[in-house]
Amino acid sequence: MAICLLVPACPGRDLEADEDSMTQATSGSGGPATGVEPTGPDDPPTGDTGDTGDTGETGTPGTTGGGGDAPPACADPPASFCDDPVEQCKVDSDRDGVAFACDNAPDIRNPEQTDIDGDGFGDVADLCPTVAGDNNSADSDRDGVGNACDSCMRNLPFYNKDIPGLPAFMKVRNIPLQTDSDQDGIGDACDNCVRVPNCQGYGEGLGPYVVGLPIDVEAADCQPDDDDDMIGDACAGMTAPGAAGPVGLGNGDDFDQDGLTNITDRCPRQPVAAQGCAGDQDCPAGAVCTAGVCNHVDSDNDGVGDICDTCVAAANPKQTLEGGAQEDDPDGDFIGTVCEQNAECVERGNPRPFDFYDISVAGNCCVTLFDGQPLIDPEGDPIDPGSLGPRPPGVLELPPGCAEALAASPDGVAHRVRLCDVAQPSDLWPFMCFLPARDQELDGVPDVCDLCTFAFDPGQEPFVDDEQMVWPDFGKFCHGEFDPGNFDPAKMCSSP
Repeated sequence: MAICLLVPACPGRDLEADEDSMTQATSGSGGPATGVEPTGPDDPPTGDTGDTGDTGETGTPGTTGGGGDAPPACADPPASFCDDPVEQCKVDSDRDGVAFACDNAPDIRNPEQTDIDGDGFGDVADLCPTVAGDNNSADSDRDGVGNACDSCMRNLPFYNKDIPGLPAFMKVRNIPLQTDSDQDGIGDACDNCVRVPNCQGYGEGLGPYVVGLPIDVEAADCQPDDDDDMIGDACAGMTAPGAAGPVGLGNGDDFDQDGLTNITDRCPRQPVAAQGCAGDQDCPAGAVCTAGVCNHVDSDNDGVGDICDTCVAAANPKQTLEGGAQEDDPDGDFIGTVCEQNAECVERGNPRPFDFYDISVAGNCCVTLFDGQPLIDPEGDPIDPGSLGPRPPGVLELPPGCAEALAASPDGVAHRVRLCDVAQPSDLWPFMCFLPARDQELDGVPDVCDLCTFAFDPGQEPFVDDEQMVWPDFGKFCHGEFDPGNFDPAKMCSSP
């Protein structure tokens, strides 16, 4: 039975509805994209529990893309909307044309109202959009990926032990990218045996784990480690062909068995795609040749590969140094302080939302949120996009490596992968990628820190009431004379 969020009596929505059929396009030049769906900035947080099969750097669909055919045209079943004119005339706080009472994501613009799993939480806001649940706030590690879909759902102290001499760069970090090389349901970021399946029989006896299958990560047969040294019993001391050393946490070991020693590996817990080299010229842009192997792409050259970097746009090497992680990312949302768009967000978690696209690089969706849509200030005057100033990759400019990936693709466009493109919802996860922190009006202040989420107010001016009292937690441009309570985009409630 369909659930209508907050209002049980609302008309039901189509349980099979997925993302609408509009294609989000991007520029192959690295500049602002064109054709991006208007709801781009509001698109979902989600997560993958293992069926990716690669690291996000290999050029396969869901990673860099660039080689596969564009997905065939398909049409998802249309979403069902509340069509009661009385309901439609009520408050629409997110200004998407769907009344609050019948909006499955009332704080995020999503006029298409898609809900893959039919649980009443719109995909744009659902932390686990392919697995139905009655709780959309279960995110133990606060990485934006709901527990039901997160392959590394626990808080860091659970994974990291007090081991003398353990290098800080070998500790488990709160990386939201959900790659799972051995497909055992435990993500590479927290797996104590990255290449050897060792949880509940997945990856070997039961086949690869995919999101939605039953798994008990607390069971004795999941990640057994009798000596509690952060190295699973199933792989302790092994050396696979091509590895630079045995599985271990020491500088000369090769924990992820990818041919790079831990001390030289720019993401030592996430395997790099195998690619031999004689020099840097043989490796992808941003990568160096290390002992005959192309290391991880490191766009800002801070020693931390893009797929495990809290900020790919600016160097922040402290994140992997002893005591540096807290300084780099005090709120634990995997956005480094140097990459937080606004000072108010440095200590307020605002993890990056995710979506599903056929072309991405290092876990970043190859799209931009600005597509040329008109920007207006609270007074109704147009805003010159050229005046917006610097924005994180993926807002005005493509993420690093995306221009090249798109240029190598058939039509130069990254396509959102929809439910109708795959056989079942769990098949979406190999295409998981991340968007910039949600900033729906593109004013440079992420929504979670914004005094006025839907008003262009980069100055964060507080509301001053008629008695000249200042309300520091309420924005000027969404209260008083700017109160959007009567917003009526379709003019359906206007008097004739």
